[in-house]
Amino acid sequence: MEILKNANDVRKSLIDAITTRNVTLLSNLLLSIGICIFAFKFAFFEPGSVVLPNAPMTEVIEVRGDWANASFKRGHAIAFAELIGNISKSNINFVKERFMSAATPNLREQFQDEIDRQIAIISARKLQQRFTIDDVYFDEHQDVVWIWGSREITLPGQPHLIKTWTYEFRIGVASGMPKISYFKQYPGKPNTRQRVVPAADTIPELTEDMRAGLEESGSEVKDVK
Repeated sequence: MEILKNANDVRKSLIDAITTRNVTLLSNLLLSIGICIFAFKFAFFEPGSVVLPNAPMTEVIEVRGDWANASFKRGHAIAFAELIGNISKSNINFVKERFMSAATPNLREQFQDEIDRQIAIISARKLQQRFTIDDVYFDEHQDVVWIWGSREITLPGQPHLIKTWTYEFRIGVASGMPKISYFKQYPGKPNTRQRVVPAADTIPELTEDMRAGLEESGSEVKDVK
């Protein structure tokens, strides 16, 4: 009887050991599958990120690769409009540095001479400019942000010059940072209909879908030579 009891104890121990081994193997298998799924998602799916613009944040800012949501574009356009719209002799070089660092190479080439000329005028005449934003509008089809408001020019010994002013931006994203690929400013309120759009080879962010959307919205699409 003692022999049979010992045999039963041995068999029970073996069954428990096998059960424990099977549970351990299953757990390791599930863990391995989980690690593989995580590695696959990490390798093939770029996680989103939240980026804070140089302006008060009132909406969620989201960036994935070279894609950014409307809040990102509006927020950075506001920041750049406030930067460019508020200039004086003391900060003009800082404004130039910030604008040029955020501009695409093609845009920098277009505006380099004009910016240098404006710097010379501002420095010589001690001009000051103040811009107060009235409103902002983003058109997803044209991928353009319009910012308009009141621009005030002050010159020593002269009355203040105040008029409605509009800034236009196309804001892209590179490595999580904003990139200005299109910029325009003019007196008056926004002209949201007729856009002259640079060629696709000069602005990589302008896709064929964007160009089609521009044409459908009544914009005039022209290539820049």
